[in-house]
Amino acid sequence: GRQAYLQLELDGAIEQLRGAVENFDAAAVALEDPNDLGQALLFLGASHAFNGQTRDAIEVFRRLHTQMPFIQPDPDTFPPDVVQLYDRARPRDARSPAGIVSIDSNPQGAIAYVDFLARGRTPINVEGLIGGDHVIRVTRPGATPFVETLGVRRRRASTSNAYLVDTPGLEGLADALDEVRDASIETLDEVNPIGRIAGMLEVDKIGVIRVSSAGDGQVTMELLLFDAASGRRLVRGQGTAPTAVGELEASVQRAVSGAFEAALRPSQASDEEQIPAFTDEETPFEQNEEPSGPPEPLIEQWWFWTIIGVVVAGGIAAGIAGGVAAQGPPLGNDPGGQVVFTF
Repeated sequence: GRQAYLQLELDGAIEQLRGAVENFDAAAVALEDPNDLGQALLFLGASHAFNGQTRDAIEVFRRLHTQMPFIQPDPDTFPPDVVQLYDRARPRDARSPAGIVSIDSNPQGAIAYVDFLARGRTPINVEGLIGGDHVIRVTRPGATPFVETLGVRRRRASTSNAYLVDTPGLEGLADALDEVRDASIETLDEVNPIGRIAGMLEVDKIGVIRVSSAGDGQVTMELLLFDAASGRRLVRGQGTAPTAVGELEASVQRAVSGAFEAALRPSQASDEEQIPAFTDEETPFEQNEEPSGPPEPLIEQWWFWTIIGVVVAGGIAAGIAGGVAAQGPPLGNDPGGQVVFTF
């Protein structure tokens, strides 16, 4: 769709981009990073604008203002007419948004998302929303996520209530994840919560990222990789990462890639564990012990939720835990988030 727009094949661009947006909306239960959806909306609105469909363009741009105000047209990419139409579509309450969503769940303590960004644990009031439709998602490790589009009116409170049912075989996953923050990281056994999680998910290896606030828009991350069968810790690494939308996800991807590389690296001459720091540029992890057997391809499916993440293994959310307070601190200030990934 974007290529068709750049080639001014506007009818084709609109058809393709509208289809992409519909697919993203249909997959809202699993959408963790709103940037691709936001870019599809941006180019869809621009295509409508170029095609003389001003009303349709304004409708698309208004959705961007309401749900993803951090995604804006780049003047170096889009012509002035499109940028001006985007500005014209700004809702009247955008400068002083006062909409409120009250989110609760059964059981409570689930992770609440508004417009694909984690806001805290239920029950929670999310304030400062622009009037319009907002995407609400409520998740609990091991349970089927709840998703709905909820209309929010200016200076009015809207309510969302989620009933979450655990997937058979994953009962107790959320409780085990809550224990990860204080768990021993030397080895795994049936009592260790990380070991219990590995057993529930029936995986050969399991990784955990323990997250804590480092202040000034930074978090400290500790990544651990275990062999579930032997209980051995294979990799341990730590470092800091920025919490801005899009930047934290990239840092975690580099950390996980570095851990995989270290786990498959030939055995080091020294048996002493090394705990190097990682940065935004690179993620050096050292192998703790040599994994048994020949290396095999590692295929992982996982999405990181800004501070609070989730991994999908075999289509089932593996889960997250975090020490978010009842009303939830700002993004990046979770004092004890964890991400669990499997492969």
